[in-house]
Amino acid sequence: MNTPKDQAYRSLAKFLNPESLRGNLIAASIFLTAYELLRTSIIDRIRNFFTYEFNEHRGVISEDYKCKVLSLDKSLLRASLLWLKEMSAIDDTDIELVDEMRKHRNELAHNLPKFISTADAEININLLGSIYELLTKIDRWWIKEVEIPTNPDFDDQEVADDEIQSGTMLCMQMMLRIATDENASVFWDEFQKQQLRFLKE
Repeated sequence: MNTPKDQAYRSLAKFLNPESLRGNLIAASIFLTAYELLRTSIIDRIRNFFTYEFNEHRGVISEDYKCKVLSLDKSLLRASLLWLKEMSAIDDTDIELVDEMRKHRNELAHNLPKFISTADAEININLLGSIYELLTKIDRWWIKEVEIPTNPDFDDQEVADDEIQSGTMLCMQMMLRIATDENASVFWDEFQKQQLRFLKE
């Protein structure tokens, strides 16, 4: 029975329970960070691909970038996604999924208290997995279709998809494991050992 009194009780319990509060704050921060990693990877890779010259501060936006990417949509993210679709890297389903991710990201960023203190407001963990899957799909496409063909070190070599790892993919894998795996402190312990060795040298 979901009476107002029952809902108020469950909401208060959700907020006051240390494990629940901690878990929701961690889940929210991971989701927001993962979304930004995906968004940055999508936009920056395309921008860098179309950057042919630099001034003293940063890359100069090329006419190709304006015509082939920015002209596709007013939103930089959506324009980038539409370009990736034109390249057959993603499809309409992926774009719809990013729209859902962005909507949930905005809800979390602008109304976080609701998700940590309201019984029926839940962080969509399934979307977090989708962020990683889409990031993997796009980054592997870039590496397989752009970076490997232009790198002579890979001439006459076959590279399996599951062997392709980008820095962003590794970063997200590490972040997810450290935040959710009780045994992940081994990474911190090893880092401290390496730091001590470095300081002694």
